[in-house]
Amino acid sequence: MSSTALNSFLSLMSAWEVADSDARILLGRLTSEEFSVLRAAAATQVLDANRLKRIASLLSIQRELSLLYGPSVASEWVQLPNSHPMFCRVKPLTYMLLGGVQAMSNVLRLLARRRRAAQQTVGEDVSSPQQLPTQD
Repeated sequence: MSSTALNSFLSLMSAWEVADSDARILLGRLTSEEFSVLRAAAATQVLDANRLKRIASLLSIQRELSLLYGPSVASEWVQLPNSHPMFCRVKPLTYMLLGGVQAMSNVLRLLARRRRAAQQTVGEDVSSPQQLPTQD
């Protein structure tokens, strides 16, 4: 499981165009050497619960983004400045780098709420068709 999670994390960091120095922070403030070892021997690494939680949160964020915006926007979203008050006008990636696991959880909750709201709106549009005006 660790090797799959680690490979998924590395693929996500590539898709998000995250620098290795930032990827190390997202994974729990690894040193360059620790990160190099993880990357070089991903298939044999065993990750601790904290790192697995971080990876799971980031992969869940990507899933929510893909469901909300589609794959192309999902990959860009973390690098774009965001006007939501939670982000204080910084990129979501910067917010997560500074806030760690708690910030990742906050981002995931925000995206999940947005997706639920979008689904409800779509559901309302489909379930209650517009009434056409009638002519008397």
